[in-house]
This record gives sequence, C-alpha cells and structure tokens, in this order.
Amino acid sequence: MNDFIGLRVLIVDNNNFIAKTLYSILEAFGVRKITICDTLEEAEKKYYNSQLDVIFIDFMMENRSGLNFLKTVRASNADKNPSDIPVILNTGVTDIDTIIMARDTGITEIIGKPFSPDQIHQKMHNALFNKREFINVDEYIGPNRRRRQQNNPEWDGENERRHSATSNSD
Repeated sequence: MNDFIGLRVLIVDNNNFIAKTLYSILEAFGVRKITICDTLEEAEKKYYNSQLDVIFIDFMMENRSGLNFLKTVRASNADKNPSDIPVILNTGVTDIDTIIMARDTGITEIIGKPFSPDQIHQKMHNALFNKREFINVDEYIGPNRRRRQQNNPEWDGENERRHSATSNSD
C-alpha cells in the first residue's frame, strides 16, 4: 500500500461526505497532498496552478458537467500538468450510456458509488501503474479505450484466437 506515498491528488466533488470519505481512504494509503474542490471553477484553477498526479471527479458536478472539466483537462497544454494525467470518475450513475460517455470523453478509470477502499486502490493502481497508451486524434483525446489482456496467449492475433476458440471446444 506504499504505492501512493508522495502523490498529489485533487478531489472534485460537491458532496462533502463523499469527498471526505475519499480523502480518508487516500490518507490511509499514505497520500498526504490532497486537495478538495467543491466547484468546477475551483478545480480548474487548481489544475492550472498546482502540480498533480491524479484527479478524482464526480460525474454529477453542476448539472452533470464533471465530464466538461475532463474535456478541458484532455485538451489543455497546462504547464503544471500533462493532458494525459489520470482522471478517475466517481459516480452513482453507472448505466451503460454514462459509462460510454465517460469512456469517450477520455476518462482513465470509473468507480461506482458506493466505493470501497479496495476499489479505490485498484483503480488508482491501474491509472498510475498500468497505463494504457494515450491517444490524441481529432475525434478523441484520452487513454486507449481498449484494455490489453496481458499474458493471455489466446490473444496473439486473429488466426491464433480462432484456433484457440475451436481447440477449446473439444
């Protein structure tokens, strides 16, 4: 659990209970530099003026515009933070449309509320240490939306995959 010591984390959530819960979980993981913002305006100022390692943002900020902040982050060339900074969406809205919208906006990871410390640890670890390739093209800026299957011999190409599928049906 010492993976996160020294990290600088921004929590963007207007629900004080959720923000403080997340703060306590991160603190238990050894994170000591945690900033909470309860408005997107305040979060944008922090993003441009403070060096950060990861951002947690709530989907329901100011009329579901938490993803608008993500668009700003992904499109920016901020001096203090790269556009590929890990951004983790915490949301109570986990329907498929919301997940697709978040993925297509460039979110790094998604955590459904209520969340557990184990989920926070797993999502942060993935966002920071199992990074996906960052893509910056006209239609999309964000982590590769496809997850690689590491150490999976069945995924060695189209022909190998077909061979595996037929040989496993014996």
